[in-house]
Amino acid sequence: MAKVNKKFVTVSWRSGREPVDDMFWCEAEYDGAWTNITTVDRLRSRREVVERVTELDQALIGFDFAFSFPKPFIEFLAAEGISGGWQTIAKKLREDLKKNTDDGVRLWIELMGKYRESSLEPIEEANNYPRRGAPPSRDGRRSFGREIPAPYERRSLAERFRRIDMILKRKDPEGIASVLGIRYNKLTTRYEFTDSDSRGRATLLGIAMLEQLREAKPDVAIWPFMKPAAVTAVEIFPKMFTRLAGSDPESLKKFFDVEEDNGLFVSREVRELVYANPKAHDLVFALLGIIKAERREDKMFRPLRDYRDYFYDTDGIKAEGWAYGIGFKEPEKKKEHVEVTAALPIEPSETSIDIPKEIMAEVPVEESSPS
Repeated sequence: MAKVNKKFVTVSWRSGREPVDDMFWCEAEYDGAWTNITTVDRLRSRREVVERVTELDQALIGFDFAFSFPKPFIEFLAAEGISGGWQTIAKKLREDLKKNTDDGVRLWIELMGKYRESSLEPIEEANNYPRRGAPPSRDGRRSFGREIPAPYERRSLAERFRRIDMILKRKDPEGIASVLGIRYNKLTTRYEFTDSDSRGRATLLGIAMLEQLREAKPDVAIWPFMKPAAVTAVEIFPKMFTRLAGSDPESLKKFFDVEEDNGLFVSREVRELVYANPKAHDLVFALLGIIKAERREDKMFRPLRDYRDYFYDTDGIKAEGWAYGIGFKEPEKKKEHVEVTAALPIEPSETSIDIPKEIMAEVPVEESSPS
């Protein structure tokens, strides 16, 4: 059984060209009486993240990027020859991005484009709405689609979000972008990410980094694809934890003063950075949220020890992953109803995921990810 984590870390992940901006390493240590947050360092390269993690003996580390892809995309990858579960995908990503990051990213964007075009709306429906970029007609209205619109002009029906993304998206529709978010560039005649620091690019570089971590430190656990260990990496959604206090300096000062009476010490340097930098603010509060969850001081979030074997055995979880702090109820087992002639199986009833009310209302989910 893994030892209790005494160190907690959150990292604001960035996937732009290095040296990067606003990538922070926020660290706290728990000694049984006091929790001390004295470090919020600005990192300039992603390699620094790997180097720091490999130096840790015990830690729970939160990264703000998606650890996996929607299950239908993973099934598509299997048909393309990349099969074997999350670890196979992570290894393939690491290999593709190891020599040249941009070339590797390009290969995966091509896969995403192929997946996007694998399920398109019927041509008849595509012709029922104006073509993107079509010039206005003489009466000022936009021209409708050609008789046979190009694949990139048709709406894709392929699933773009994971189950956990859909849960969080219900509360914050603009806050969760698709990890498969691409657009077609007519100048280059190919698909591209929406920007240089898009969620899709962050996911590719992030998963590759997790595999690099496993190469450098084999005993690190990537949750929930592996059960927690002494050093465990988890996916976080920082906005979940900002409810702990307001964002203005006066509210924050009052919050930190109260918490200090409860055994939380936040250094002056860290406080000043929280007051001034929104990204540092969210990262520090994500760290506080993890600490409070693990110490059972905030029961709205789930500590890692609350997740049972059925969670790790669920197909959707093994494929898509999960976000730290959001609970998961055990799927109900199938029951049998005895009839006069036969015993007919009854479909399992809908289960619900325990999510803080501040995040969203309770949402019904099935055992596996939607297709």
